Amino acid sequence: MSNPIKQMMKEGKSALGCFVGIYSPALAEILGHSGFDFVLIDNEHGSFSWSEVEEMIRACEVSGVTPIVRVVSSAPSEILKALDRGAKGVHVPQINTGEEARAVVAAAKFPPLGNRGAAYSVRAAQYGIRKGSSYLQQSNDDVLVCVHIETPQAVEHIDDIMQSGIDLAFVGPTDLSVSVGYPDQQNHPELKAMHDKVLAAGRKYGIPVGILAPDRAMLEQHRAWGADYIGLNLTSMLYSTFTSFTNR
Repeated sequence: MSNPIKQMMKEGKSALGCFVGIYSPALAEILGHSGFDFVLIDNEHGSFSWSEVEEMIRACEVSGVTPIVRVVSSAPSEILKALDRGAKGVHVPQINTGEEARAVVAAAKFPPLGNRGAAYSVRAAQYGIRKGSSYLQQSNDDVLVCVHIETPQAVEHIDDIMQSGIDLAFVGPTDLSVSVGYPDQQNHPELKAMHDKVLAAGRKYGIPVGILAPDRAMLEQHRAWGADYIGLNLTSMLYSTFTSFTNR
């Protein structure tokens, strides 16, 4: 398997990455050289063009870090663009039902597993060098399909979502806290119960569970909780580092 993140989680290891919404190929390289397992190129809240996404993916490859793209929506065209550029996986926000999750899986997989449009002229296929059944099968095996659990509705339907064919369920703690009326109260008992329900469903169906950590303390808390995949936020890390010098 050539997707290191999928292999890590298959072996029971926890993957650590960084969400980046700022266009900077150099920064993507630095994150790779710093030892992160993946870089999440955030095209939901970031302001990337597709050509910039492609350059970020190239920079990740230079330093050996796995490039994953968070797309704007579950639209098949968004998923197709990210994967054709060479992303090893996609994060898809605001997925609330098993039906929606199955549509995401279908958009990310070539037939017969899905309905992703095939083209051998794209970067993911090395501009035509890779083609045919071997390329299609390898792509289907490699792609990491991650859906975000960000609403009470998604938590309610978590069993069906876990059985949809996804590779990873990612708890979006900020959106989830806002949607239930407890913004930024990550340790609120109701939110923690929702997080635990997602993790329990992941264990039941053998699907890894990820979550975002705003700081080092929460990172360690999530590790102890049992997260298989943890994302840090670039801007939070930068502010923490910069203010350690300015004492603000």
